[in-house]
Amino acid sequence: MIDRFGRRLTYLRVSLIDRCNLRCLYCMPHGLLDPFKEEELLTMDEVARIVELFAELGISKVRLTGGEPLLRKGVPALVARLKSIPGIHEVVMTTNGILLAPFAAKLKQAGLDRLNISLDTLDRENFKRIAVIDKLPEVLGGIDAALKNGLGPIKLNMVLMKGINDHEVPAMVRFAVERRMDLRFIEWMPTAAEIHSVRENRFLDTESVRQSLESEFCLARKEVDPHAPARTYQIIGTHSTIGFISPLSNAFCSMCNRLRLKANGMMKTCLHGKEDLDLRCLLRSETSREEIRKRIEETVFDRPKEHFLNDPTVEHKDFIMTAVGG
Repeated sequence: MIDRFGRRLTYLRVSLIDRCNLRCLYCMPHGLLDPFKEEELLTMDEVARIVELFAELGISKVRLTGGEPLLRKGVPALVARLKSIPGIHEVVMTTNGILLAPFAAKLKQAGLDRLNISLDTLDRENFKRIAVIDKLPEVLGGIDAALKNGLGPIKLNMVLMKGINDHEVPAMVRFAVERRMDLRFIEWMPTAAEIHSVRENRFLDTESVRQSLESEFCLARKEVDPHAPARTYQIIGTHSTIGFISPLSNAFCSMCNRLRLKANGMMKTCLHGKEDLDLRCLLRSETSREEIRKRIEETVFDRPKEHFLNDPTVEHKDFIMTAVGG
């Protein structure tokens, strides 16, 4: 699939559930106020059928997200099924790690290729401040289990928050290096208006973080997948890399190769754009595979050139990240 700007789409992010077992202040601090009903969620069979369609259209990488994807029953079986689809070369997952320990061996056996784990702090009190719920020991246990079972390479995702976790940045780098994991620093993006008002005083750009780290670590720019959102640096003398994901200060829209499937079957061609196509409705109305493929191709072709976060003339439409899948 190619859009009207010549970008080839090869990566699909699939949200399995909109619920989460944390209440992070940058995502949904008051919980999920209007969760999808059970009948609104795609079944695991429907997820696999949709991925089959996307694979026929050129998608080769699938990332399972949420909410917290491991809250959904049957994830290891889904991973195994997705891995069997012709054309799907990589199945990865993003998790907050709380439920990871009991699933790590099953996910490895199912064929999961890689894992991203969200970790914004190494301090237990600060974890409770950010996520509301005291679960840091479970997350660290999940990381240990993932490493033990060979679910690597593992990336840690840290959302930067000035005055909250910025003082922990060097410690997080050392934590990753000691375990031969990679680390990604992510700028706090605006979502709902309430979150945006808090974010204005907490935003920390990745470039300033990179400059501060160079006083302790020797960083060398590393060429990776040109579609990757992160600017990646090798930490010289280690097996770890640092990546900086900067959707606001260094937008990467021109190289974006991803689509998103919400847990309720709505497809989005841009994280911050509208809901473009209702695939659940098409599946359940028994629309033919050929027609669904055609509708996907037409919708993808018309995807926007870039997000509107830096354009003050565009009215921002609130959304909850857990419902979209990041």
